[in-house]
Amino acid sequence: MVRALTLLFVLWSSVAIAQPRAIDGAWETKAPMPTARSEIAAATIDTRVYVVGGLIQTGGIATFEMYDTVANRWQALAPIPEARHHTASAAHDGRVYVSGGYRASFNEPLRTLWMFDPAANTWTRRADMPGERAAHAMVAVAGKLYVVGGVGDFPQRMWAYDPATDRWATNVAALPTVREHTSAAALDGKLYVMGGRWSGRNQTTAEVYDPATDLWSKLADMPTARGGLTASAVNGRIHVAGGEELGGDKTFNHNEAYDPATNTWAAATLMPTSRHGLTSAGVDGVFYVIGGATRAGGGTYTSLSNLVEAFRAR
Repeated sequence: MVRALTLLFVLWSSVAIAQPRAIDGAWETKAPMPTARSEIAAATIDTRVYVVGGLIQTGGIATFEMYDTVANRWQALAPIPEARHHTASAAHDGRVYVSGGYRASFNEPLRTLWMFDPAANTWTRRADMPGERAAHAMVAVAGKLYVVGGVGDFPQRMWAYDPATDRWATNVAALPTVREHTSAAALDGKLYVMGGRWSGRNQTTAEVYDPATDLWSKLADMPTARGGLTASAVNGRIHVAGGEELGGDKTFNHNEAYDPATNTWAAATLMPTSRHGLTSAGVDGVFYVIGGATRAGGGTYTSLSNLVEAFRAR
């Protein structure tokens, strides 16, 4: 009897560990982005979030706007020289980098890389990526920019860009699970890739890359399969929000957080507004979720959003 009770306690304990306590918090609506758009990308420098490109009713745009999280105010900046949507962006050494995306139609992925200098409000073209890529992610880790996932040339390969030399490396470990419309974030010197989709199916797969060893590791699966989502590091966790269900017009308002210390996921307070094709930033312990569209698929064009919603855990 005692042995049986002990076994039941062990089983109950393992379930409790596998299901972390939900993360409670509050959402606040911030100043809206001047341009409603979906399939956008963002990069953060200090307390400022730079949002580039996007998809509107007429196709890709070159719009580039900056959100000051302290002043809760937006500012229009010099547009990127090439209009694009489904692009990716990251910041390094006080500058914003934007890679790939679609030029106009979904049959024209780009391989260009542009750098923006906030001090001069100017763009400079840098070395092209080794191939075309769209619906991908780009993350700054350990002094390099990593392009991961997406569609285009060699979608499973990851490329590493060195801003100091303006050169790309292709001899880095490939992404174990090929996917596009994915999300990625950096935390403690590692690159985390969460969710996405491939061959018409949303994924729950989560993986982490360590630049120091050039190795990938599989993580606990994300609770909800989603593509068209966004991810940012906030308070030692990776928060993953939004996304779309394939084959319909449903979008997600899920806000799920991954804890690297325990390799577990926890549900956090849901976003007030479900969206896909959105972007995000983690600034001073706050998770900012920006833009997107409230309907999936073809409904994107009639449901473009300029919402900025900010989550702070209690």
